[in-house]
Amino acid sequence: MSINESKLWKRIKVAQKPYPDWFLFRLESNTINGIPDVYGCIRNTSFWLELKCSNAKDKGLSKFQWNWHIDYLRSGGKSFILNYHATQSKLELLAIHEPRDLHQVQEWTFGQEPGSLELEARVHDALVLIAS
Repeated sequence: MSINESKLWKRIKVAQKPYPDWFLFRLESNTINGIPDVYGCIRNTSFWLELKCSNAKDKGLSKFQWNWHIDYLRSGGKSFILNYHATQSKLELLAIHEPRDLHQVQEWTFGQEPGSLELEARVHDALVLIAS
């Protein structure tokens, strides 16, 4: 199973099913440059989540995405990047901090490319961590 952003989103959808107090939806926007892929609210905590599958140091974030996250952070909002790093077989939960730094919140390393259930479990862990 090659992991891409669409597969990350599918794991998010499955992970949220058992929880009536979890609200997550994917937003595709051609009108607002840089807006993250997923809006979520879990246990009274709202946030935005950018999905990436990148081995690049900057995780493939565009200048618009950097600026959006920084502006949102300045207004007091919570936003994160959930990145699957294929060459290192790891899932990373990251946050942007000023001035323009990408900080790792948590990472989960797999022995090999994870199957659907293992990836779903780590995505669930990332969402719980965001809401805490």
